[in-house]
Amino acid sequence: MSEIRAIIVDDEQHCIDALQTMLEKKCPGVEVIGTAKSVKDAKEQIDEKHPDLVFLDVEMPYQNGFELLKQFEKVSFDVIFTTAYEQYALKAIKFNALDYLLKPFSIKELQDALEKSRERKGNRVKDLGAQSPMDVFLQNMKTMQQSHKKIALPTINGLVFMPVQNIVRCESTGNYTRIFFTDKKNLMVSRPLKEFEELLSDVDFFRVHNSHLINMQQMQSYIQGEGGFALMSDGTQVEVSRRRKAEFLKKAMQF
Repeated sequence: MSEIRAIIVDDEQHCIDALQTMLEKKCPGVEVIGTAKSVKDAKEQIDEKHPDLVFLDVEMPYQNGFELLKQFEKVSFDVIFTTAYEQYALKAIKFNALDYLLKPFSIKELQDALEKSRERKGNRVKDLGAQSPMDVFLQNMKTMQQSHKKIALPTINGLVFMPVQNIVRCESTGNYTRIFFTDKKNLMVSRPLKEFEELLSDVDFFRVHNSHLINMQQMQSYIQGEGGFALMSDGTQVEVSRRRKAEFLKKAMQF
């Protein structure tokens, strides 16, 4: 098992101590080479020690964990976010398919996260130059318009990164979702529709039916009816459920 050199970044000392103890006692092959309680200290330690992995707390005073990452032109280390429940942070992390541990986390959750980190390390060696979730995350951080951000779509072959504005609609197929794009192609994604509803609610997507989530920017017209139908840019008519009609029409009036 290859050695992972790690730095822990957290503004609370008891969180640093707890994670360091778990790593030392239950996670062989991990060496903690430094700890930091602020973004400034973390940046200095990372520049000096060049870790393989950074455990990064998101919610810190003055500057959060995301601000630390924005200071790097290229993130050459792996990151596992450690966070208490905070809706904005978790949405950003999930949007880009980044790894995280939700405080308080178990030893098993920590070990699983480390195993995935080892796999990513191996993939980086094999796929030099390939775009990573972290690369896309940093691009998204610099993109002001939400609709121009890219979302990570997990498929059976790995991750596909797609601009949100290129998605026309999403259709539920049980625990999977089929995504339809502006170029008339589609993709089956291993994530339920409810997760896309949560991730895309801030970027003009609306769930018009139990089985359908649409990009309001890609809607061309609305056809009246009991619930009615949304006519999309790809030519499809998507049913609007009767109970969602009033909220849908209110949303539609904003465009």
